[in-house]
Amino acid sequence: MEKERQDALHFYHIGRVIKFLSPKDGRNLDRKSKVVVEMWDNNIITCEAGSTPLKDDDYVIVRFNGLVQPNNNIFMSADQITDVLSKSAGDDVWSSYKNFLDKVKPTHPLTG
Repeated sequence: MEKERQDALHFYHIGRVIKFLSPKDGRNLDRKSKVVVEMWDNNIITCEAGSTPLKDDDYVIVRFNGLVQPNNNIFMSADQITDVLSKSAGDDVWSSYKNFLDKVKPTHPLTG
């Protein structure tokens, strides 16, 4: 039998920080800072923040890990913040993504 093939993908999306959560904000079991992020496509996610404290309304780039499954579906999960953008760059990129969303009105592959 042929072994099922799974290919790893990495891709990046812009988001805006809603709330930075440090280990001091509660009973943090893995001792890693998290950040709640509003994504450009109106989703809200929580992911690892890395070592840089973030502020509310910072524009960030979030790395997603994806896995192409044998049936060509893609499973994706937010991994971590890789970049913090300046206000000017963030406004420009956020606007570009939002304008795209307004034009095509995409749907989420799992929830419609």
